[in-house]
Amino acid sequence: MQSMTKLLLATLSRPARPYLRAHGLLQVTKAFNRSALVWEPGRERVVVLAPHMDDEVIGCGGTLARHVACGAEITVVFLTDGRRGGRLDAEEQAQGLSLTDVRKREAHAALTDLGIGEPLFLDAEDGRLAATSALATRLQQLLLAAQPQIVYLPFLLEEHPDHRAVSALLARAVSGTSLTFRCHGYEVWTPLFPNCFVRIDTTIEIKRKALLRYRSQLADTDYLHAALGLSAYRSNALIDRSCRFAEAFCALPLPNYLELCDAYGRKSG
Repeated sequence: MQSMTKLLLATLSRPARPYLRAHGLLQVTKAFNRSALVWEPGRERVVVLAPHMDDEVIGCGGTLARHVACGAEITVVFLTDGRRGGRLDAEEQAQGLSLTDVRKREAHAALTDLGIGEPLFLDAEDGRLAATSALATRLQQLLLAAQPQIVYLPFLLEEHPDHRAVSALLARAVSGTSLTFRCHGYEVWTPLFPNCFVRIDTTIEIKRKALLRYRSQLADTDYLHAALGLSAYRSNALIDRSCRFAEAFCALPLPNYLELCDAYGRKSG
């Protein structure tokens, strides 16, 4: 574990720093050993990879709303069909709706709150993302069409197996292409070691409203409390009373992110 921590520290801070400095980012508290920086979302072409419907709001909803305010082009891609998470209420059961139907409806509403247009659903089986090998080709086609400058995805050390599978899926999707973009790993289940923070005070209520759309998920687990609490905690890194909420990321150029994924795979294999 100690060797992995050292690898993360060395790998995260070096490749990200030239890009972050070039975009006018500010260094923050020495508590993060000057490896974590504040970033301002802009008008980039953005693709968001969400293994489940609600991960996009929990992990980077406030940041996405800030992108929207700047006129960014954002494509949200939901990778699984959501058939195994949450539950239906009595009215939805009476209507004969499936959990997948409900979660997609909730996702549309949440993205509308964030100001984002129609999402894409790749419909891999919920809980079996790693086993859905054909998805890489579809994702490759999507990325080639979108030509993103930034791809948001769950960080490679996330606890949930579907979340971890996204990094491996991305690696297969970009193989053999000339795609180049920055990977912004976000956190949902597992706090990451960040090198990038985004202030979301101006969009925290949008994030709250969007997350409340996922009623099927909130019925059993208070994700709202956890997500807003995590954003509140992340603001501590800035040592700035004017910031009450922030989202944290591991921001790396694609080659460096894939290198980190490969190194972790070799260490844990």
